Amino acid sequence: MKKIHSCFIGCAIVILSAVIGVACDDSSSAVKEPSPDAGPGTGIDGGPIDSGGGGFDAGTLPDGAPKDCFDNPKTHFEIINACTNATRITKDPTLTKLLADGGLPPLD
Repeated sequence: MKKIHSCFIGCAIVILSAVIGVACDDSSSAVKEPSPDAGPGTGIDGGPIDSGGGGFDAGTLPDGAPKDCFDNPKTHFEIINACTNATRITKDPTLTKLLADGGLPPLD
């Protein structure tokens, strides 16, 4: 009986190791965005990276005010700041435990 349990546990460990090895391998075909400090090079699509100063620009509204979202996001920064039709929720929490200088009180 112990031999069957040992065999079952051994097989489970081998199978689990194989699954983890396949899942963690780095040869996926996912698009990898270059790190921001990688310097000049090529973009995700193989084209040159625009290093034309100023960083990210979301454009302007018709009245000339700057936009706070991106219409056609392509990078991680643009995707997390993409334009959406979601309802904006303004949060003004009342933090009663803060000290006058904005710090937290000591732990009791």
